[in-house]
Amino acid sequence: MGLPVVLDVALGLIFVYMALGLIASEVHEIVSTLLQWRAEHLKYSIEQLLAGGQLADRRAARKLADQLYSSPMVRDLNYEAQGVIARSARRLIHAAGRIYRLVSRTRNVFGTETSGPSYIPSEAFATTLMDTLQLEGLQKSIVEARLKRLLQERIMLPLGDTLHTLRAAVGDGALLDVELRNLEASLEKIFTDYRTGRTELTQIADRVLAELDHFADQGAQVLPESYGATQAFVRRLGYLRSQLSGGMDLAEGLVRQLQPNLKELLSLLTYPNDPRSNELAYIRKNLEGKLPLKLQESLGLLAERVSRRTDAAEDQLKMFQTEVEQWYDRGMDRASGVYRRNSKIVGILIGVAIAAIVNADTFYIANRLTVDEAVRTSVIQTVNQVSLEAMASPSEDSGALRDDLQSLGNAVQTTLSDYALPIGRSPKLLATQAVLEADWPFPIPRHWLGWVVTGVAISMGSNFWFDALRRVTSVRSSGAKPTTSTTTADRP
Repeated sequence: MGLPVVLDVALGLIFVYMALGLIASEVHEIVSTLLQWRAEHLKYSIEQLLAGGQLADRRAARKLADQLYSSPMVRDLNYEAQGVIARSARRLIHAAGRIYRLVSRTRNVFGTETSGPSYIPSEAFATTLMDTLQLEGLQKSIVEARLKRLLQERIMLPLGDTLHTLRAAVGDGALLDVELRNLEASLEKIFTDYRTGRTELTQIADRVLAELDHFADQGAQVLPESYGATQAFVRRLGYLRSQLSGGMDLAEGLVRQLQPNLKELLSLLTYPNDPRSNELAYIRKNLEGKLPLKLQESLGLLAERVSRRTDAAEDQLKMFQTEVEQWYDRGMDRASGVYRRNSKIVGILIGVAIAAIVNADTFYIANRLTVDEAVRTSVIQTVNQVSLEAMASPSEDSGALRDDLQSLGNAVQTTLSDYALPIGRSPKLLATQAVLEADWPFPIPRHWLGWVVTGVAISMGSNFWFDALRRVTSVRSSGAKPTTSTTTADRP
């Protein structure tokens, strides 16, 4: 058997594989859509990511994943077409999913919902996780609690003690009483403005400093400078200001004292029995249970990485979200590899099933193409109907590739209608297969093994065989063309 015949046989096999691969691709896509494999695998992957592979944490990870999926940002990613036809198709898909889960005895990973998104961007996941953990709300609540204690215990209480001493020395029990009440009202206004969002944390220090300076000016106007108590009062105010600043700029010092860093926030979520978190119980209740231990470790490592890069609490939250996005992307890269492997196995099963249904035995096909010149020539003529320019120069445009595949699909239909390809279950074909199998030395039936080979080849995809068709056609056209004087059409 010369090289031209070998190339023709290879071209015929590639043609058959590609034809059946087109069918297998459609079947695989339909099954994947009906059973929502992509969306289901994504949900399982997120649960696995949150649990960190620990069996003991799966329940907590599942509960947390359900919370993420119930958030508006993730729920809005599950687009569903409208209209009577679309709704009917969706009900059919959901019914198929319920039957599949009933037969396979698997749980509905979407909980009370019937479907979920097939793709979640890293930004949406990180934002939703941050919102679910309520880190910003937790941070604001801690700042409010600390600010209230600071205003009451570190400003008003020391000032009240100082004024009590001053009044006893001067002999005036109402000294600066109105001014002190005005200061207390002003500080309460500062607290209310921050709690309602009208004042930023960085503005708190300037406003507190301005109120203390105003109170000091009022005291200087009322108290005579000759009193030693007056000098002690002024020194006390200066000491109070230095204590508030913590030895640095007052604005920066207050922000550092009031705003918790990332490690403190995570510790409150990780260790809910911490006495510092007693007033934040309502935030922990929203988590509906304990965080998975592996998730706590992962978030702790990300927080440690962020803490080494900056000390600013506000910047830490932004950088932490970026780290969570990158952590999610790495996890989804691994999950994509698992999905591709699982999809490949399913593709092989679908390919073997199609090969068995149409009786596409690779060994028999190769034998027929080798010994039957008419069949071989008909296949070559069919391939030549497709634009050779498209084969010689692969298009980068996916639309053009689909058009080429569609052209080959039409050519396949023409060939199947005009020529008896060596596939199918006609009595003559089955009898020929039985003759060839008589000398088969192995216990496994020859056509079974041929179906498996065909199924594996089909699972490689029509795009793969389309590219192979281009290459083989290019090699074949570079040599001498075989004569086509005796074709099926020329025979009587």
